[in-house]
Amino acid sequence: MREGNSMERLIFHIDVNSAFLSWEATRRVSLGEPDIHLIPSAICGNREKRTGVILAKSIPAKKYGIKTGEPVTLALQKCPELFLASPDFRLYEQSSHAFISIVRGFAPVVEQVSIDECFADMSGTHRIYPDPIAVAHQIKDKIRDELDFTVNIGISSCKLLAKMASDFEKP
Repeated sequence: MREGNSMERLIFHIDVNSAFLSWEATRRVSLGEPDIHLIPSAICGNREKRTGVILAKSIPAKKYGIKTGEPVTLALQKCPELFLASPDFRLYEQSSHAFISIVRGFAPVVEQVSIDECFADMSGTHRIYPDPIAVAHQIKDKIRDELDFTVNIGISSCKLLAKMASDFEKP
C-alpha cells in the first residue's frame, strides 16, 4: 500500500479460531472448569437425532485425525477419550455479538459473513491507524483480553485475498 493514498482499499478478514469450541471453553473456564482447549475435545450434534457430527474440535483432537463434519462414532473410534460437548447456539450468538462489537469499535464498515467471521473495511483510516499490522494486533489483543478467545486476521486490498491470508496459518 502506498503511503498516504487514501483511495486504496484496505480489508481485514477476521475469523474466530475454532469458534464453537473456543466459546464453550471460555464459558467452562469462567465457571472454574478445565480448559477443553487442552484436551482432545469437540462440539458435536445430537447422536440420538442422527445429527451426530463433529462441529468443532480442539488442537489435541486434530492430532488424532478428527475432522470437522465427520460422524461422532468415527471420531470416538479414533480417540475413545474424546470429550464431547453439545452445541449452545445462545452462547454462540452472544459471543459473536461481543466479537463483532469490538471490531466495530475499530472499523468504519463491518460486514459480518457468518457467526464467527467478518470483513472490516479499513479503507481511509490510515491517519487514525497508520500501521495496518499494528491495528490488526490491537483488534486481536482486545478480543483475546476482553473475551478470552483468539482470532486470525488477514489483511489485503480485497476480500478474497484477506480471507486467504487469515486462513494461511491457523491458529
